[in-house]
Amino acid sequence: MIVGEQLMNKRYKIMDLSHKLYTDMPSYPNLPPFRIEFLKIAARDGSTVSMITSMHTHLGTHIDFPLHVIPDSKSSDDYTLKDLSGEGVVIDLSYKNEREAITEEDLDKYSDYINIGGIVFLFTGWSNKRGVTQTYSFRWPYLEESAAHFLVKKGIRILGIDGLSVGGWGGKATIQEPAPKTASRKIHRILLDAGILLVEEIANLDKVLMGKKVAKSFFVIAPLPIKGAEASPCRVFSMVSDL
Repeated sequence: MIVGEQLMNKRYKIMDLSHKLYTDMPSYPNLPPFRIEFLKIAARDGSTVSMITSMHTHLGTHIDFPLHVIPDSKSSDDYTLKDLSGEGVVIDLSYKNEREAITEEDLDKYSDYINIGGIVFLFTGWSNKRGVTQTYSFRWPYLEESAAHFLVKKGIRILGIDGLSVGGWGGKATIQEPAPKTASRKIHRILLDAGILLVEEIANLDKVLMGKKVAKSFFVIAPLPIKGAEASPCRVFSMVSDL
């Protein structure tokens, strides 16, 4: 499928914004880990065949559809690749500290770049901290309500972030991480109820920024075509003209 006639007859630099999947990779706490194993190996069996034995739909770089938190709402079936691609911006918020909220004030300074129907990706630097650690798993910067309502008013259609969630840690406290949870589910509901799809755990946004505070690009988000899914792992990439 051609994602846009404007891409034809042009040269583009393509940057992969997706994390690789591998056994016991970092993932949202309290959800099952990703597991893959070999069923056959070519050197022994004549062909190599692998089987994914554990994988949830919010694993790695993934997209959330409204059905994730809103009953009887839109699922993966309601969106095409055209709906999931288009012009957008990456905004550098890497100055935010651990567990620090992203506010309306943080986003308002880039208001002229945030357009109706656009895509907005937020770079906090968390993708560069990726690992099975307390810092990566629980302490990423997150949107607070003022920022969520600001983006709803701006009329964007897709929001992405490089942390594990657009909201903060929303699960139960653990012995290792006794910090109180944030209103993560409420942030999801504000955005998804407004029709803003959410892409989480994006990688390599700093390569799109290339040292700038804000950068424009054409983005494509390609989830697995899972029927009726509330979310899906996806391949995300950025296309920047070489011309």
